[in-house]
Parts: sequence; structure tokens; C-alpha cells
Amino acid sequence: MEREPFNLARWGIERSSLLIYLILVILISGAAAFFQLGQRDLPTYAIKTMVVSAQWPGATAAEMAQLVADPIESKLLEVPWLKDVSSFSKPGETWLLVNIEDFMPNGDTLMRERFYDIRKKVGDIIHQLPTGVRGPFFNDEFGDIYSILYGFNSRDHSPAELKDIVEQARNTVARIDSVEKAVLYGVQPEKVFVELDDNRLATLGIDPLRVAMLLRDHNTVQKSGRVEGEQRYYQLRLNDRFRSVADIAAMPVSVPGGNVSGNVIRLDDIARVYRGYQDPARFTMRVNGEPAIALAITMRAGSQLLSMSEEVDRVMAAFATELPAGVEMALVADQPSTVRASIDRFLFKLLVAVAIVLLVSYFTLGMRTGVVVALAIPLVLGTVFVAMFIFGIDITRVSLGALVISLGLLVDDAMIVVELMHVKLEQGWERMKAATFAYTATSKPMLSGTLIAAAGFMPVFIVDASPREILGDLFLVIAFALITSWIVAVVFTPFLAFNILRPHGGSVENQVDIYQSRNYQRFRALVAWCMRHNLVVIAIATLLFLLTMFGLQRVTAEFFPDNDRPEALVDVWFPEDTSFKQMEQQVAQIEKLLSDAPEVANYVTYIGGDTLRVQNDMFVEQPNANYTKVIAIATDLAARERLKTRLRTYFSHNLPELRTRVYNLPYGVPFDYPVRYRITGEDPQILQQINQQLQASIASHPAIFDIHDNQRDPLMTIGIELDLARVAASGTTPQLLTLALNSMLDGLPATNYREDNDLIAVVMRNQADNRYNLDRLETLQVPVGNGKTVPLSELARFDYRFEESIIWHYNAFNSITVLAQLADGVLTLEVDKDLKPQLDELRATLPPGYQIDAGGMVEVSALVDTQLGKTLPFLVVTLLTILMFQLNSMSKMALVLATVPLGLIGVVAALLLFDLPFGMVARLGVLALSGIIIRNSIILIDQIDQDLAAGATLWQAVLESTVRRSRPIILTALAAILAMIPLASDYFWGPMAVAMMSGLLVATVLTLLVFPAVYCAWYRVKPTPA
Repeated sequence: MEREPFNLARWGIERSSLLIYLILVILISGAAAFFQLGQRDLPTYAIKTMVVSAQWPGATAAEMAQLVADPIESKLLEVPWLKDVSSFSKPGETWLLVNIEDFMPNGDTLMRERFYDIRKKVGDIIHQLPTGVRGPFFNDEFGDIYSILYGFNSRDHSPAELKDIVEQARNTVARIDSVEKAVLYGVQPEKVFVELDDNRLATLGIDPLRVAMLLRDHNTVQKSGRVEGEQRYYQLRLNDRFRSVADIAAMPVSVPGGNVSGNVIRLDDIARVYRGYQDPARFTMRVNGEPAIALAITMRAGSQLLSMSEEVDRVMAAFATELPAGVEMALVADQPSTVRASIDRFLFKLLVAVAIVLLVSYFTLGMRTGVVVALAIPLVLGTVFVAMFIFGIDITRVSLGALVISLGLLVDDAMIVVELMHVKLEQGWERMKAATFAYTATSKPMLSGTLIAAAGFMPVFIVDASPREILGDLFLVIAFALITSWIVAVVFTPFLAFNILRPHGGSVENQVDIYQSRNYQRFRALVAWCMRHNLVVIAIATLLFLLTMFGLQRVTAEFFPDNDRPEALVDVWFPEDTSFKQMEQQVAQIEKLLSDAPEVANYVTYIGGDTLRVQNDMFVEQPNANYTKVIAIATDLAARERLKTRLRTYFSHNLPELRTRVYNLPYGVPFDYPVRYRITGEDPQILQQINQQLQASIASHPAIFDIHDNQRDPLMTIGIELDLARVAASGTTPQLLTLALNSMLDGLPATNYREDNDLIAVVMRNQADNRYNLDRLETLQVPVGNGKTVPLSELARFDYRFEESIIWHYNAFNSITVLAQLADGVLTLEVDKDLKPQLDELRATLPPGYQIDAGGMVEVSALVDTQLGKTLPFLVVTLLTILMFQLNSMSKMALVLATVPLGLIGVVAALLLFDLPFGMVARLGVLALSGIIIRNSIILIDQIDQDLAAGATLWQAVLESTVRRSRPIILTALAAILAMIPLASDYFWGPMAVAMMSGLLVATVLTLLVFPAVYCAWYRVKPTPA
């Protein structure tokens, strides 16, 4: 007797106790896993950037670029997997941003190795840098995310006292296991100032540099020796160190000659000695207009963001009860709260989608059949949550989006199986026979379709790029969901249907009665017409496809959309030589506007620098003395847009001389300006000419405004041309004069005053009248030796001149970057497409060695497209292999593939109708859509082959297979389309949801009407009598 083939449906039904146990395990473990999953807005991805900096006090920007930046850049170009090195040099400082290639395999591990290579390469050439260069310094924590920022401020406590309070908070928070580190930000450095009276020094003949040496010598820590006794030794300690500011003020200073009693005076006889803060300030942070210090907290790798947040909230709430009166503490950046709200909104959308699918099942298949389909959802989701927990996938906007995408697909298999069982039961079949037949008839084509649908998302997982880190979870979750849905459909769904559905008592001999209803007859006639007039149908579909290709040129493109967070960000660039005091005054005007604006919940201002990185997709500027960042948190998204309009209007009317930018946080890879073109070459003069041509070229675009470059205004400097003969005759040297001038004006750090575990710099400088009075510069008394001083004008002449304030390099070439803003709603990739013809014309005229490259979003988008393109051969081979295993026919495979591009008809129509962009997420929708079309085609072909094997003619097989498969195809499409409705309004997933909804609608028509016509034309099928 021939043995029956193995049947999973029969196997499951015969093991009811095992399946009930497995159902309970899946549901319980899935629920437990769900509550253990981490939650965050988007998956974290590595910022593959290391910052290298160096200082050379007194050097010009040109000297920093040529003598410091150039040798470092040239050496860094040897680092493996280097993407690029960009640098900017300013007087006395150089900053280099070293970017590691996004497409580096095994990114995180190799990134750390590359960071080591950077340190090693730079270390190899340190000896080649000029004497006096400080550093280079390395920051490999540039990409760290500070998820929580607390702001502390007080009008009743000094900055030093406030710092002590915040340090206590830091020490408390640092004990939490899930906290990686907690740092203070915005601290005003304490100083002890020794402000010399130059007239008094001149009268007494005291050299200020000798005072600096005395301060240093009185405070030096060094070994004083020890005395050996007969039984023990005694360590000697000289009590010459400063133990208070009063000790510094009382330091004895000898006076040359004998005019003063004892020839010794106190330091405060010739100087004002006091404790203060860095003056002028270099950076300050303000919360709602008040000076503040931030406590910034990062999460330990492997910890859960919301769990850490709850623990930090508990600890900080307890700490707040112990704060001294007058100290205020507020959350100024709270990523966990934003994530919690975002995830809650998205979970609600997921629940709505589940409810929609359930309703579709109930109303289209009936209560009992609907219950069977509905039960598949928790089984699949429970299994997926367990898999997410095992593979360390957090609940994010991406993974939840994948679940919603899957939701419309994961019930497809169950619906197909249950619908077929329902039909067979109506035809009088026994439940076991119906269940086993459903498995035999559908399991193989469903498995092939499932694998193809999952494989369609594979490119975002196998590409070595930042998009993999952001969207890689999409493939894994969809693959888990779809493969699990197939297992549930062929094992659990037949078992559930066997126990829930009831036989209808129909006649086995009358198996086709249900397909002879009026609706089926009408549909059969429509399909038959399409099959008879197949060339007409194909021509109509081809025409629609050609119109779609034309329309696709009009669909806008984007990489990632803006964020839907409530923050409005403001960048303010002041002229390069603006004093810090002037910046504070003008920023105070902006703060007043924000304080009075009803749209603002709170705001934080960073003067002289940028914020710490509070999320991955935030662009962070390097320290710049003339830069201010404002982060205003609006009450809601509508208020955010009103606030942006209010700020832009204010800037244009009240501060037109400043460069300002008001914008939203982006999603994905961070950029500074949406329009960014980089010019590189050797000669700065030629670069400037190209710069002017480029700016004139892009100015023609109506959506572009605020066109500028990254150059800064020249710095006004006073050249002091020394008369070297007079300098030598006076008994001094240029170096001593430089030190003297620096100590009198900026201030000379003479020593450090040690207080507890703090080191406070003792800065010696001239009194304020001389420091801030330009008119007194020529009469400034400078020491020339032997206790004498002379006016500076006797040794030098003065020459007012301009010099470069900043010099940019890119990969060791001189560089200028043209930047611009875009009107709201205008997409960067579209603008680049508009500008391409005229930019290509300009590129054709460039001298050899000079080039114009798009930067920012355009550059990254092109690189990602290139890398995704490299994955297509692997994807195509995978899809073809699955198709060949299923169809075992080159002809049938070609037939299936020929219908796939027609799915674009609905996608393009929807994107054009709703004016939505065809971005990264919309492309994912097209991949999913392609998988659905292929699966439906496979199921139809498999049904046709089964009918042919049963003795039907080819015409009858095509016609009746289409009619019989129409209901499950329509139902699964309807479930998927309606499940996408909650996503349609989402900032991130909206374009994809709309594309898939419209695409599925059209794809369903294609499968049921166009595919039979194509099949008949392909195989020259002729009508035959029924």
C-alpha cells in the first residue's frame, strides 16, 4: 500500500494536547518577552566620526592649516576604510573630523580598530609638528548619545556652589548600573585673577614676568628630602604652597633697590587678587534664559532606555527634595519620555490595525472563520516578540512599522487556508479531509510566496551602511513574522479550524455550487472577457505602465523625512570677531521672544558652542566662539510650525545682519544644511571664483534661500612690527615681549591653586582699563629688563590689517562649501535633480584638479543607492531560485516576473495624488508589494497546474482557478490595505503606507484580470467549451 505523504495539518490535529501546550507557551512567553524588550525611537547606529584637535597659541589660521592640519591630514589618509577627513583651522586651533566609511563590514568592531589607527598614525608624526603645539587631542566619544539632560540653575548660589551641587547629583546617578557615565556641561571655569597695576610696577621697577615666576615657584610641589634618624626617617615638607586666595594675595614680592622698607611688599600691594570665573566667558548654557549647568547622562550598552529612565527619575526625584533653597532642577532633554510617547502612539496604531484585520475577518468570513484567522495574530506576534528578545531587537518605530507591514501579510496564509477549508466544508467534506487538503493545496506556494515577500526586504539588511543599522531590524522582524505566519497557517490554523468550524452538510458531488452564485458568475464573465481580449488588456496595462514611468519622473524624492518631535532648533552665527558680551546681549533678545511665545514649553540656549548629542540624528557643531544653538520645545507639532514662522519673521526684521537657521530635527543621518555643495582644489583664489559661480548658479532656484559659504569674515588684527635693534638695545627679546603682552591682556596662567580635588588656574593680567582700552595700547608699559618699562610704541609700530579667520580642508585639499536653506516642504533630492543640468555645465568648465561634489543628504543618498544596487544581484538570484524551486519552469518564472513592474501603477498614482515623496521607506513598500504580486501569481499558477492535473482544459483551468482564488486574494488584500490606514498619517511610514495601499489595490486587479490575460497570451490559450 502506498504511503501517504507527510501532512503537517494532519500531524498537528492528531497531537491536540501538544498544540494546546505550544499555543499557551507561545502566548505566555510572547507576552513576557514583549515587556522585556527595550524601547527607543529609532535603532541606534554608530556615528563613525573621531574628532582630532590641536592648539598652537599665537599662530594664524594659515599657519595652523599649513603646519598643523596638513601633516595630520596627509597621514590620516593612510587609515584603512577612511571615508574622508575634513578640517577647519582658526587662529591658534585646528579641528579635524575623521569619518570612517559607512559601508565598512562588521562596523562597530572595525570602527574601534580604525580609531586606534587614527591615534597611531597621528602619533607617528607628532615630532614633525612645530614647537609649542598642544596636542593633538582625540575625541572618540563624539557619537555618544546623552539621553537625559537635567538643567540646574540658581540666582542665590554662585556658579561654583551650583557646580558642587550638580557634582553631588552626578555622583548619585553614577551609581545606577544602567548609567554608563554622567558628565557636567556648561560649567564656568573658576579662576584666581591677579590684575597688576602697571603704573605701580613701573614705579617700583618690578618685572611682571618675575611676578609670574614667583607665583609658580611659591606653589611648586616637589620633593624636599628626608632626614634619617636612628630608628625612623622624617619626611621634610616645605609649607610654601597656597592654601587660600589670601595666601596668594600675601605672597611677598621683593622690590629692586632700597626705596621701600625691607625691599619686600605683598602681592596685593601691586595687584588686585580675587576669585572669579573665566573672563570673558567662552561658553555658557542657559535654561529658560537663566545661566545653568547640565547633568548629561548616557546609557550603558545593553541596558533598556526606559528602565534606566525610571531609575534615574527615582534617584533624581529623591535628590530634588534635598536641594538647597533657590536651586531649580528641570529636565531639558528627555529622550525616554519622547520615546515613550512615540512608542505609545505607535502601539495604538498597531492595535487599531489588529482590530481592523479582525473586523475584516469577521465580516467577510463569518464569526467562526473570523475567530480562526484572528487567533493566528497573537500566535504570530507572540513568536515574533520571543525572536526579537533572543536577537536583541528593541521596540522602535522601525520594528513596530515592520509589524504593521507584516500584519496585513501574516494573516494572508491563515486566511487562504481557512477560506479553502471553509469552502470544502460547505461542499460537504469532512473536517480532517478539508484540513489536509488545504495543506496539500496551498503549503508549497504559500511558503514560496512567504520567502519571496521576506527576501524583498533583504537589501536593507545585507548592505553595509548606516541604513542597515537604522532599517536592518525591518527585514528581521518581517522575516520572523512571515515565516512564523506560514508555520501557524499550516500547523495551528488547521488545528484551530478543525475544532472551531462546523461542517455545512453539503454534497460532495456538488463541489462547485458555491462558485455559481450571481457575483461569481459576473466575475467569471469579466475574467473570460479579459482572457478572450488578452491583447487589448495587455495593451491597456502597458499604456498605464508607460504613463506610470512618465509620472514617476514627477514624483518627488527624499532620503529620510523630518522628525515629528516637538523641538524647533535655531542656529545663530555671529560675525567672527563678535565679543562674547555682545553675543549675550543679542541672544537675550531671542530669549525674550521665546519666553513670551505661547507656543514654547521651555527652551535651552548654548552660547559659544553646541549642545551635547541627545539623539543620533542631531547634527552637532564643533566649538565655535561665534555660534549659538537654541533648542525650543513647542507644546505640540502645530505650535512648532507657528514658532518657526515667528522666529524667522523676528530674525528677518530685527537681526538681519546675523546668519540664522530655524529647522526641525531630521530622521536618520544628521546634516547641517539641506543644500550643500563642496568645492575642492589647490588655489584659494580659483576656489573663490568657482564659489561665486556656483552660488550664482543655484540662486536661480526659487525654493533656495540664504545662500552662503562656510568662509567667515576676515579678522581685524593689529600687527606689531618690532624694531629689533631697539628691542635688543632695551635688554629684552621678542619672546619676552610676547609673553609680557599676553600676560597683560589675555592673561598668563602662572600656576594652579589646589582646593580639595579642584585645580583653579591663577591668571596674571593687566587691569581692565588697559585690557579693554584700545587707545592705550601704544602707551602700554612693557618691561625691558633691569626693572624698567617703556611704552610699547618706543619698540614697535602698529599696522591694522585683515587676516583669514578660518581655512577649510577636505582630504588635504583646500575647500569651500556652499550652503543654503530650502523653503518648507521642498525636498533636497528634488532640488539637486533640478540643479543638475546647470551644475554639470559648470563642472565641465572647471580647471583640472578642481571639482564640485554634492554633500549632505544628496551624497549619502547616492552612496546608499550605490550600495543597495550592489545587493540587487544577490536579491535577484535568491528570488529566481525560490521561483524555480516552486515553478520548475523558466517560462512560468518569466511570466510571473513580467507582471511585477505593473505594481508601480498604483504606487505612482497615489504618490502623485497625495504629493508624497518616493523615499527610502516608500521603496520598502514597493519591495513588499512586489512580493505580494509574486505570491499571488505563484498561488494562481499552482492552482492552474492542479486543475490541469485533474483533467481540466487549459482555458478552464485558468478561468476557474482565477475565480476560485479571487475571494482569498481580495480578502488578504483588503486586510493588508485597511491595516495600513493607521500608518498613513505617520511622518516616517506615511508615504510607504499610502504607496502600499494603492499598490495593493491595483495589484489585486492585476492578479485577477491582467494575469489571466497575460497567461493566455503567453501560452496562446484558446477558448474551449465548459
